[in-house]
Amino acid sequence: ELIAEQATKRTRLVALSASAERPGFARAAVRLFAELERSRVEPGRLAAALKRWAPEGSRGAYATEIAALYRTYRERLEAARLVDRELFEWQALERLRHEPHRWGRTPVFVYGFDDFTELELEALEALAERSETDVVVALPYERGRVAFKPLAPMFERLRALAGERVEELPALDDHYDPQSRVGLHALERGLFASPPPSGVEGAVQAAAAAPVRLLAAGGARAEIELIGAEVLALLRAGTRPGDIAVVFRDPRRYAALASHAFDTYGIPYSVDRRVPLGHTALGRGLLALIRCARPGGTAADLLAYLRTPGRLRNPTLADRLEAAVRRAGIRSADEAMATFEQLAGWPLDEVARLRTAESIADTLIGIAEARFSGPYRRAAHVLRGSELDDARVLDAVRSALAEIAAVARAGVKADLFALHDLLAELEVRTGDAPDPERVQIASPETIRARRFDAVFACGLQEGEWPAPAGADPFLADDDRREIASAGGLALPLREDQLDRERYLFYATISRAERLLFLSWRHSDEDGNPEARSFFVEDVKDVFGDALAKPRLRDLAEVTWPREQAPTEVEWQRAVALESPRVMPRLATRILTPALGEWLGERGGFSAGMLEAFTECPVRWLVERVLEPGVLEPDPQHLVRGAFAHRVLELTYRRLRGQTGSARVTEATLPIAEGLLHEALREEQAEFPLSPSETRVRVAVRRLEYDLLRFLRHEAQSESELEPTELELAFGLKDSSLPALRVEPEGIEIRGVIDRVDRANGHALVVDYKSGKNVMGVAKWADKGKLQAPLYALVVKDLMGLVPIGAVYQPLAGDDLRPRGVVDNAHKDELGDRYFRTDWKSPEELDAALDEARQTVRNVVSRMRDGEIQPKPNCCSGGTGCAFPSICRNEPGAAA
Repeated sequence: ELIAEQATKRTRLVALSASAERPGFARAAVRLFAELERSRVEPGRLAAALKRWAPEGSRGAYATEIAALYRTYRERLEAARLVDRELFEWQALERLRHEPHRWGRTPVFVYGFDDFTELELEALEALAERSETDVVVALPYERGRVAFKPLAPMFERLRALAGERVEELPALDDHYDPQSRVGLHALERGLFASPPPSGVEGAVQAAAAAPVRLLAAGGARAEIELIGAEVLALLRAGTRPGDIAVVFRDPRRYAALASHAFDTYGIPYSVDRRVPLGHTALGRGLLALIRCARPGGTAADLLAYLRTPGRLRNPTLADRLEAAVRRAGIRSADEAMATFEQLAGWPLDEVARLRTAESIADTLIGIAEARFSGPYRRAAHVLRGSELDDARVLDAVRSALAEIAAVARAGVKADLFALHDLLAELEVRTGDAPDPERVQIASPETIRARRFDAVFACGLQEGEWPAPAGADPFLADDDRREIASAGGLALPLREDQLDRERYLFYATISRAERLLFLSWRHSDEDGNPEARSFFVEDVKDVFGDALAKPRLRDLAEVTWPREQAPTEVEWQRAVALESPRVMPRLATRILTPALGEWLGERGGFSAGMLEAFTECPVRWLVERVLEPGVLEPDPQHLVRGAFAHRVLELTYRRLRGQTGSARVTEATLPIAEGLLHEALREEQAEFPLSPSETRVRVAVRRLEYDLLRFLRHEAQSESELEPTELELAFGLKDSSLPALRVEPEGIEIRGVIDRVDRANGHALVVDYKSGKNVMGVAKWADKGKLQAPLYALVVKDLMGLVPIGAVYQPLAGDDLRPRGVVDNAHKDELGDRYFRTDWKSPEELDAALDEARQTVRNVVSRMRDGEIQPKPNCCSGGTGCAFPSICRNEPGAAA
């Protein structure tokens, strides 16, 4: 592909210029070149034939460019002193033609395949005509049979070569199971025949049709499960696993689904499954390493590489790095590597080695070998089972990189981007090899040379089996016919495959000795109807109405009927579906010494903790008691709130330092705005609002806008109170105030008050809220809001001031008026910026504070009593349960 890409760049293209820009162009060109080499077509011969086919005009330009591409490709191969697989086979054939004695007298017996390429046929001819050995070719072929029509040209060519040495064997039926012989032999003889052979109609009765069973399902998964159930029944009846073949036209399409179903059912199986390199552990790590080394590598790429088995002796290092990366919002691989070096104490050198390597492919081979051998070093370990997949991955990677290195030494180098894309497209074989103790999931080509006790012909759908024809993107079959007629160059036709598909279906159904299952889908996974293959009708033509109705498994059947459940787990599911639904008993109380001990060790409670318990005890338990490690940065709204608090604190303090008063007025507003801008710039680095630089700029700009609006709102206030205490701590280490005690229980409350405004021995408690919505005092008890009233109690009990209000101040939104409770006897001091419903008498204010004391007593009592009642409707501000897997209570189940 690399040389084809180079040939494309070196060839002047006009008609093909648009196509050549597409990523799959070189790959398609390689397939065409391989086909030409298998047909032993030299560039000059192709150019001459295409010239006669299209001598001029737009088609002539198109033909000329195809010939030029092939010529340049071959020239670049020759210049690099390299050959591709087909050219190697071609040269080997020429060597055999010129030196047939080198073969010796070793006899050649060809059996098990019938789709010979031109090179293979010419090799057989060279051995038969020029060497001293005997060549025997065994073919499944009968003259006049529709099923063998695609083999006729090849048979005639070999028959001409053999002369009189052709032995045609009679049709036999002694290999069939005695009870199945009549039906299966009749199907083998009568399939695709019109009319059926004489005597078939009378011989084939219901008993004769019994070995042929039909399966129909809704969706691919249901089809695989139905097949798995039948296979499991055969195994339990004594059939050896290796005597069962499950045949798909393209097994790769079903390999993952079949593997999952058979593993679930405990069926031993083998499948030639091919997966992209990135779907394997070793391959995923190598591709991630390449992405780290090229520009744009991410922290996720580095983590993927570090988690390659064997890279880290202590895999928890990768977990610690991921936690650090997530918390800090690190995006690039280079930043993540620097963080890893700080955590581990040693550097990662693989990325630097790739970036500075003279031969990237050779360097990567060494890294791949080290990663593969890492888990097994000094263990003398014998690879088994899935461990063999890593060995296959290493072999495929080493082979591909060796080719890339060879091409690079010839001057065609692949950068890290091209290298990554080439390896990402590499397919690797995984899974167990065929074994007598494993059911074989295979293609018709794989099983056509042996027989099985039971054969499943699966995926019999229109458009799947028979497989649709695939035209060549460069030369369609009509073009090839015209080229053969005008230019004398006969290229293989690709579009008409029906005869070949008939033969493959015949080869599949004729492999069964005792049972044959035909399986199809009557709908897809979405319930849309699907048409079954007309091959099923061809089988029905042999048996008439004698075939039993198909066994069905509909799309809606999420479990098996209890009497048909293939495994114990499926039986349990069926029983569970039939049984009445039982809701699990929810835990409402935790009576463990650990929780009591934790509560006893608390030096006090914060208002935020008490509010969290009131909102949802389960969330409180997880976040405040269990305190799981957090792998994400702090939520933006929390960082924004802390950032706003800090900026306002600095603004007010500096305003007092410059003007003698922290109160914002119309006169001091310009100074306050300048101080706010200064504080924003100073503190921005300490408050990471987002890992994205773009989002940070937007978030800072939005916060700046909101805080400036708030300062202007403050300047318009008629309040006489002066902001005196900012971020006032109580009950904390090194704080000037002790904890607030709630008697007689002796409950201690500690925390930080955002702001206290006071004048004449009176005080207003202000608690900032970075959001838009705040609630009045009428809803405090219902919502468990305790911060503002508890802070008012601190002012009263610990500072000796008379609280005349406790409010929540929004910092965003259109309406910046605070909400809470304010004393209507002090309107002159407080100003007129409050809601009418928040004005209360001194008695009502005292009642609100007393209610807060009682709420604290109740909440702490419930904590100590172990109450853990889930509240999914209240959790996370009513947006849904924050921890559904722990809470295990559906929304709406509890108030």
